[in-house]
Formats: sequence, C-alpha cells, structure tokens
Amino acid sequence: MLQYQTIAHKENTEWIMLLHGLGGSSSIWYKQVPDLSQHYNLILPDFFGHGLTRETMPTYTFEGLADAMAEVLDDLGLDRVHLLGISMGSGLGCFMGVYHADRIKSMVLGGATVGMDLPTTLLLHAGNFLKNLMPYMWLYRFFAWIMMPRRNHSRSRAIFIREAHKLGGKEFRKWYRLLMQFPMHQLELQRPVLLETPKLFISGCQDHLFLNQIVNWAARDSNAIMHIVENAGHLCNIEQPEEFNRLTLEYLKEQDTRQATKSDFAVGAVGRENGRK
Repeated sequence: MLQYQTIAHKENTEWIMLLHGLGGSSSIWYKQVPDLSQHYNLILPDFFGHGLTRETMPTYTFEGLADAMAEVLDDLGLDRVHLLGISMGSGLGCFMGVYHADRIKSMVLGGATVGMDLPTTLLLHAGNFLKNLMPYMWLYRFFAWIMMPRRNHSRSRAIFIREAHKLGGKEFRKWYRLLMQFPMHQLELQRPVLLETPKLFISGCQDHLFLNQIVNWAARDSNAIMHIVENAGHLCNIEQPEEFNRLTLEYLKEQDTRQATKSDFAVGAVGRENGRK
C-alpha cells in the first residue's frame, strides 16, 4: 500500500489528495502545504518506490496505480476528494479519474502530462534506448535540463534531480517502462467519465514540452479551465507558488460552493415532491 501523510483541518471536512511526479515525493509540495492546510485537510501519498513508500511492484500499470490511490481513500474512510497533481502526478490523477471517477470531486492539474506530441514521443524513445546504456541519473539529469532549461528553472531542476537520487536505477527503469506505455493509453483519457470531471489546468508559459497539448485539451473539454502562469516552467508550483496556491484555492472553493448548491437544490426538490404526496 502507498504510504501517506495527512494534515487535518479543525473545521473543514473537505480533503485534497496531492500527487507528486515521477522521481519526486510528497516533499515537492513544500510551498503548497502551509497555504492549503489553512483551508483543507490534506493527503500526501508517495508512489511506489518514492519517498516514504519503500514497497514496490514488479510492474506498474495506470489502472493499478489508480487502484492504489483509491485504496488510500478507503484506508482513511473517505468517499470523494479533490485531486491536486503536478507533472506525472497530474497524468496519474487523470487515470484515477478514468477508473475511479466516483471518488473525485474536482482536479487541479499543474504542469500536466496528459498527452505527448511527436517530438516528446521521440525524446521518450531516445531515453528508452539509452536507459540501459548509462547510469540512470545521467539520463534523469538530461531530461531535467530538457524540461527545465532556463535559469529561473534552476531551483525546480535541483529538486527534481535531488529526489530522483532516492529512487534507484532499477525502480527508475520500471517507471520508465510505464511512461513508454503512455502514448498507447492516451485515448483512455478521452473517456466521457473523465471529461465530465471539473478540472483546472495550471501551466507555466515556459513549459515547452507539454503546454500545447494542455491548451488543446482545455479547448475541447467543456469542464476544463486553463490558466497559464508567467515566468514559470514545468514545475510552476515551485517557481510561482503564490499564484499557484491562489488559483488552486479559488478554484476548489468555487467547486465546493457549486456542489453544495446542487446538493441543497436536490434536497429541496425531494422535499417539495414529498410535500405534494
């Protein structure tokens, strides 16, 4: 089972599950936890082989990882939560939205990896060829520079690389095999059950590998909102945390208000119907 930490709020009963990216850990949210925990209960899981979760699996699948996230909610006795993801955590959150849509109230997807164009796919295949020919950290550093090449990305890049040291080469290669499956599973992310889920995309304007795919998604998804953050790259939650946190909280509170209004309307409608009988 995934290991996780929780931070409880004294009054609010709503929860956010925060999903980190490949090679990272829940520590990637260090600039979000102080702000978000003032308003919500937080769940911070670490994926298999990452952070506190030393347990691993022989192979990883998107459905299996979605089941593991749902198991965390079962362990806490929670029915539905908001999801907040960054990088590959956003992509895995979307697969949870495919396989366990009934457990998700809304999503905030930062630096989302929800699609790969031809150049990104070719880069992925090049890395697959090289992953058994060189130390995995050489390849990881290479990808870090490709994704976050600018000077203002240096802090994000350093954290990205620091956390990956803890993963280990064997585990990295297993997760890389999962990445290689992503292009074959992209169509699953077009299922109506996921498109019906409210979602906010937050991306840095310098996220050159993934921004175009996210913009295209938001344009065709009537339940998606897109916000592009200036002077930020792939890990926009680290490079522009104040804006990232503000956008996240505003959106989640709006979703809570809307869903509460719908619930009150439904209860009122039932009451009026019973009154007529």
